[in-house]
Amino acid sequence: MRNSDFQSSLFCLCLGLVFMGGGVKMGLGPLNAPGPGFFPAVIGGVLSSLSAALLVAAARRPRPSEKKSFWKQEGSWAKILPSLLSLVFYLAFLDILGYLLTTSLFILFLLKFVGRKGWGASILMALIVSASSYALFRMGLGVLLPRGFLSFW
Repeated sequence: MRNSDFQSSLFCLCLGLVFMGGGVKMGLGPLNAPGPGFFPAVIGGVLSSLSAALLVAAARRPRPSEKKSFWKQEGSWAKILPSLLSLVFYLAFLDILGYLLTTSLFILFLLKFVGRKGWGASILMALIVSASSYALFRMGLGVLLPRGFLSFW
């Protein structure tokens, strides 16, 4: 294999083709009333097209003479691991704690401990992001969001 761009674009190309196949299998429907497979097929098509372009560019590029590290800076993985673990926490506790509280804690953790921002800015942004996304999805779009144990609101 040539480089990480080649490998990742090949993976994403295959993933996009799987999405396209699944979307076609679910049914595309007409353009004025798209079926359940329309959106996955379009996303798969976009992903496949972009991946194919990157694959061609990566294949044309000469092989690097020296082996470069995947991480641009030493210790970069130290920010990735807590971010992934916080996503697991978010998924595990979303139904229990509810959307507002879980989203606030998630954003607070990312800003304060991963992004190293101050407490004031982190708390303020966590409250703004969770409240505005709740307003958009629940009030604006009518999406039912988990209430958790705070079901009185």
